[in-house]
Amino acid sequence: MNRHPPPLAQRPGAAWRRQLHIAQGQAGAWWAKHTPRERRLLRAGAVFIAVALLWTIGLKPALDSIALSNERLPHLRADAARVDALILESQALQRRQSGRIDASGLPQALQASLRRAGLETAAQVNDAPDATGPASPAWEISITDASAARVMEWLAGLPQLLHVQITAVDLARSRIDGRDRPGQVSGLVIVRLPKERAP
Repeated sequence: MNRHPPPLAQRPGAAWRRQLHIAQGQAGAWWAKHTPRERRLLRAGAVFIAVALLWTIGLKPALDSIALSNERLPHLRADAARVDALILESQALQRRQSGRIDASGLPQALQASLRRAGLETAAQVNDAPDATGPASPAWEISITDASAARVMEWLAGLPQLLHVQITAVDLARSRIDGRDRPGQVSGLVIVRLPKERAP
């Protein structure tokens, strides 16, 4: 049994296409009855509405989210620093109970403390030049263009956390291309094992 395709007018979507064609014809007629000046004004109005919609729906919420993130970021960093301080305190208590870090493990412990303080990329731990002399072992931490607040916080907690003595601190405001960088410091810190812990 042969089935003939339905007439064009009865095919699915034909009514929708017909309505679209009618709407396009009406829109074209409406556009044609306006003067060139009115058409320019209508185009400018359409562009303005499109820009306003783009700003309201797309750009403004994104900019608001960025501003809110920038407001919250210092608080989140402060919370993270407090959590890190608690972790360090807990580790220090465990070391007191289980024994202190020996000289061979101290460079790694210093590097770990710098990492927790957010100074890993700005500081480097090396043996101090006089580390092989008769005095107790010493390490030199060179700091380059680091946050002054983070460095001071790290220095304040270091003796209690790792049971070391800070024997020298030579820090100055960072300078890049001859200009001072407020809030940033560079320099050297030397730490040493207390004599009672020296091998």
